Amino acid sequence: MIDPKKRIRQTLFSIHPLSYRIKIKSPDKSFMDKKLFIQVILQLRKIEDRRDFMAEEIGMDMTTYEDQFFNVIENLMKMHFSKEQLALIQMYLYQLAPDKEWDGTITLEKNQKETTHPFKTPEDVWKVISSYTNASPSI
Repeated sequence: MIDPKKRIRQTLFSIHPLSYRIKIKSPDKSFMDKKLFIQVILQLRKIEDRRDFMAEEIGMDMTTYEDQFFNVIENLMKMHFSKEQLALIQMYLYQLAPDKEWDGTITLEKNQKETTHPFKTPEDVWKVISSYTNASPSI
């Protein structure tokens, strides 16, 4: 297998016969944090949907079994997020996202000023929790 840098260099050279210096740059930490956060939130939603399906359609309640795993995940999140941020994440996962009549926004109060933010996707949740650390949420 050809080294990716060598392959890119060959391709560029075939177009423009010049000398190239290629460096591999790792994504910055904030980008990776956001990407991993979004993946975790999407996976948690899938787990919740699967658990609901199994309870409703098959009659199999997996809550007791899954609680141990959710405790681990929640404890890891506690290590990274503040209490307020974690409350917003939990609100999104367990209260707002399953609500079919919810309009997809959240109103936060910070310094006695209310602002409304989109809160429908994991990307929206990331933006809100990244910008608000001591805000009081309401829907």
